[in-house]
Amino acid sequence: MPVTKYCKGTGLRLIYVITAVLVLALIIFVYVQSSGYTTVEYLIRTGKDIGNVRFVMLSDLHDTDVTHDHNKKLLDSIEALGPDFVILSGDMITSYMEPKSSSRVAFEFLKDLSERFTVYYGLGNHEQRYMAEPERFPGKFEELAGYVKDLGISFLSNDCTSTQDGKIGIYGFNVSIENYRRAVTSYLPDGILTYTFGEVDKNRFNILLAHDPVYFDDYVKFHPDLVLSGHLHGGIVVIPGLGGVISPQLKLFPKYYAGRFEKDGTVMIVGRGIGWHSIPVRIFNKAEIVCINIEGNNKG
Repeated sequence: MPVTKYCKGTGLRLIYVITAVLVLALIIFVYVQSSGYTTVEYLIRTGKDIGNVRFVMLSDLHDTDVTHDHNKKLLDSIEALGPDFVILSGDMITSYMEPKSSSRVAFEFLKDLSERFTVYYGLGNHEQRYMAEPERFPGKFEELAGYVKDLGISFLSNDCTSTQDGKIGIYGFNVSIENYRRAVTSYLPDGILTYTFGEVDKNRFNILLAHDPVYFDDYVKFHPDLVLSGHLHGGIVVIPGLGGVISPQLKLFPKYYAGRFEKDGTVMIVGRGIGWHSIPVRIFNKAEIVCINIEGNNKG
């Protein structure tokens, strides 16, 4: 009988040890998967006379100190890529915070970024929530817009601009805040992009910043050469062979969770985001810097 008790006690202790090791291994795996970032490069060829252009796209910083050093290493990583300019495709800040809170990390990053690069900033749903809910976030949108413009950043809220040489048009489209509601299927009004901006100048290479990629078919009708999106954070968890698992709208396996897509002459690139919010977990889905190279028909 004593031997039996000893064996049972040893077996239980062994189960506890194995369980603890497995839990620890899982924690380490999730931490490694969710930490750091990678750089993903894309090549786009066009017959338009714009020469060769290289730029970086970031989305979904969400006021995150990605490298735990005031984002200095992140800035250095961007600079090492040698971009002609930087495009931000939304959600640099996070708007679920208390109204009295500040987006200190994001503001500091924007300042440092603007000191190194020409920057174009399109809005995501978090920036738009500031604008759509002034009673909850009094003065927040005005503070953000004023700060960004004072830095010399092009803040594109249903607005457009062009690069200094005029060869690339950049359109910042605000997907309505209503289209971001969870567990709701919504649509864009037919022709909304043309109504907002007019017809695109087909002599330029046109980039559309549209934070939510789910409306790709609508974006294509506007005939941009390139659409830049984010928002889905790569689906949070990626199952190899199946893709990203869930969208912020709580829809499973979103079609455009990350990567490159093409339709009718328009390319869309969806970034996985560089930061986190709510639950800071990523599985097989590293945060990323997106670097885009455009090879044009250089007639000169």
